[in-house]
Amino acid sequence: GTATYYQPNGGFGACGAPSQNSDFVVALSPSEYAGGANCWRHIGVRYKGKFVDVTVVDECPGCEPGHIDLSEGAFQQLASLSLGVIPVEYNYE
Repeated sequence: GTATYYQPNGGFGACGAPSQNSDFVVALSPSEYAGGANCWRHIGVRYKGKFVDVTVVDECPGCEPGHIDLSEGAFQQLASLSLGVIPVEYNYE
């Protein structure tokens, strides 16, 4: 898959709770968000030997299937924000 990042800035995600930029959270494409069916599920994301566990809190309307939008904090666990987009492997835990 592909990962980008966003800044929740304390706003409420589609799952109904606020998230901070430093929280390890993720927004999913509409097909994976599935109308909220995957809210609060944990996803393990891997990139170049690094790993981060994130919680589903939001929907990313512009994301294609296989594209996840990580919080800034979660993305930084894997790579520098300057990269912007990274190829990742992820799975539901």
